Amino acid sequence: MNSLTFQYILLALVFIFASYTLFKTISKNFTKKKFDSKRTHCDKDCGCS
Repeated sequence: MNSLTFQYILLALVFIFASYTLFKTISKNFTKKKFDSKRTHCDKDCGCS
């Protein structure tokens, strides 16, 4: 395995990990419980504090 192939594999893994983390953060911020009408403040785990 030459170094160029290794670099492409490493770059793909970093990109996949970053995309997964970004998707998880966005989906966590836009859950239904954040927009519940009974709440006047965010929880500490909603990402807005």
